[in-house]
Amino acid sequence: MPSTVHRKRLPSADRRQQILQASADLFVERGFEAVTMGDIATALGISRPAIYSYFTSTEAILDVLLDERLHTLLDTIEPLLQDLLPQRPQPTIAETIFRHLIAERDTLTLLHSGGGPTFQARRNAFLNDLGHRVSLDPALLIKRHPHALLILTSLLDSLAFRAITDPTIDPDALAVTLSHFVRGGLGDLSAT
Repeated sequence: MPSTVHRKRLPSADRRQQILQASADLFVERGFEAVTMGDIATALGISRPAIYSYFTSTEAILDVLLDERLHTLLDTIEPLLQDLLPQRPQPTIAETIFRHLIAERDTLTLLHSGGGPTFQARRNAFLNDLGHRVSLDPALLIKRHPHALLILTSLLDSLAFRAITDPTIDPDALAVTLSHFVRGGLGDLSAT
């Protein structure tokens, strides 16, 4: 006679969080485009309809993950910046943000995992917010140029992603070089 297995049903909020965590793990491991709802269901040992009862698509899951993680990331950056402002000139706000971004490897990987127009809009809003925070640095001379902050924010984002994906890069050395660059170029590096 076959045995009947009775699984304890998770509360809705717990199941939703479980789906989000498993999805984040898969997105980071495989890349967003390579993960299906079926993959998420398999990873959790539940049915695809169970996943669909919480989220309509992998894009919807990624949207929620980004909302949660980027909000948390920005909240954790803010106190770091407040601690820095009285300590000018070392390190720059850009260097501090860079170091924090690379410490948040999974969130940064999610931020670079792809997605549709909604995802890109969220990513751009996050980068604009980072740009605003970088612009608070009184040592930042380039902010007087209309496109310089966009260039710096894009540089921060791409360098941080490169630092977590390329094992040949020394993130600490890169952070110091970034700080010198933000202060006015690389001319002063010959003195160090």
